Amino acid sequence: MLETNTLLFFALVAAGAVVQTITGFALGLIIIAGVTVLDIAEISFSAAVISIITLVNTVVALRNNRRHIDFDYVKWISLGLVPVLVAGVVLLEYLSSRYYDFLQTLLGIVIIGAGIMLMITPAPYEEKSSNTTTTLYGVLGGLIAGLYSAGGAPLAYYMYRQPVELNVIRATLLAVFAISTFWRTLVVAVAGHIDSRVLLIAGASLPVVVIVTAVTGRFVHHIPDRFVRRLVFVLLIGVGAFLILR
Repeated sequence: MLETNTLLFFALVAAGAVVQTITGFALGLIIIAGVTVLDIAEISFSAAVISIITLVNTVVALRNNRRHIDFDYVKWISLGLVPVLVAGVVLLEYLSSRYYDFLQTLLGIVIIGAGIMLMITPAPYEEKSSNTTTTLYGVLGGLIAGLYSAGGAPLAYYMYRQPVELNVIRATLLAVFAISTFWRTLVVAVAGHIDSRVLLIAGASLPVVVIVTAVTGRFVHHIPDRFVRRLVFVLLIGVGAFLILR
């Protein structure tokens, strides 16, 4: 990436960190959407960088939340997520080399769907969902994570509908994201796609995420959640429509 593009990438990382601190997800989504629209780098490169950033970020965040993890949800989500995630990475390689326009169009659809989910405040179910339903959401999240390293939207929507405490939902999602990004990073590394450029950009992005998250966390109670969600919704719908029409 050129120097200007690198600075733009860091700006997108900062924006994603702000949104994720307020909403609980969308770090990868903001980065991959911005990178694709601005044509800063290829989707596969951006997804590899996002995986490393998210993996480190979630592991750090889990230090004080481990005791709240619901491992039953983690188990059934991972059952569908991990194998489909691997297939998603393979599909990304295939589409990148042969049908890149379709890959961008599909990303536009995913971004619009995530934007809609961001605006929905789901009412919790009266009872926990079945294990089969949990695994199916894992499949959906795994496919998007494998393709774009941004599978948080459907998983967050699903977990926030479960009749469990909020701290359990957040800790469980962090655990699932850690598993998702670990496996994605491992698969991409084995395939030989994590080179020095990926490591350099990911390493330089980590301080940006840490600093922006810490600063946003101090002021998060003064930032209207509804306003941020509406702003991000408009941006995501616009970006998604642009990618589809282009």
